[in-house]
Amino acid sequence: MNSQEQLSRIQKNIVIFGILAISIAGWYFLFAMDSNMSSMSMNMHTMSATWLPNTYWMPPVDNNWGSNDFYQLIIMWIIMMTAMMSPSIIPTVLMFATVNKSKQKNNLQYTPTYIFYFGYLIAWVLFSIVISVIQYPLHQVSLMNPMMSSINNYLSGIVLIIAGIYQLTPYKNACLDKCRSPLSLVMSNWRDGNLGALRMGLDHGFYCVFCCWFLMAILLVAGVMNLYFVIILTIFVLLEKLILTPSSFEKTFQKLITVIPGICFIGVGIYFLFY
Repeated sequence: MNSQEQLSRIQKNIVIFGILAISIAGWYFLFAMDSNMSSMSMNMHTMSATWLPNTYWMPPVDNNWGSNDFYQLIIMWIIMMTAMMSPSIIPTVLMFATVNKSKQKNNLQYTPTYIFYFGYLIAWVLFSIVISVIQYPLHQVSLMNPMMSSINNYLSGIVLIIAGIYQLTPYKNACLDKCRSPLSLVMSNWRDGNLGALRMGLDHGFYCVFCCWFLMAILLVAGVMNLYFVIILTIFVLLEKLILTPSSFEKTFQKLITVIPGICFIGVGIYFLFY
């Protein structure tokens, strides 16, 4: 593409600040909920509430979860995944917007860039539903506490070991490669129209989900609302996907960023099993 087909600074800023604004709004919500959950008295968990920062909803202390609690859990996961994962897709969205601009200049079909981004988010919405379906019964059988972290060493160990093993598989590396080098996904799998853009975003989102799904499952061990760990995990995902390396070091970097955490997860998981 020539320089005239590149995005202007204003166009780049609109994309970057738009996605970051959505992410920041999600983080604000998470910190507000964390503050409420830390400061509220234990008897306030019976209040009827929705997932808004000033409604003081809290997971049931007696682990007697109802349908409303399940709904709140899904919403919480969706907001958290949106906040955590949105910054990592900014380069891909910029690439999509650049190709879009090129098509527009050549009088070809143009698709709003936000549709591609929404397709990406849909993938994480589906993940949020699945992980909520998994987490919900764990509370009912008292394997997780009201702060949404595992209180069973066998559960913790199994989750960590599976997460560690997955880090060492070729599937992890294949998905990470797509996330780190999205040009082939955007260029070779281009689809015109709104539905095509949504499908492209969904495809990229699924690569991202399959790259990170067991990393996110570790939150069941560390605590779904353990914001210290959520922040650490977010930083790791950003480094994993966005840190630039020389092409000669790319394969080595992917091995290091997957193998070292994988071995650590397996080691800690074994510790939990025999602790």
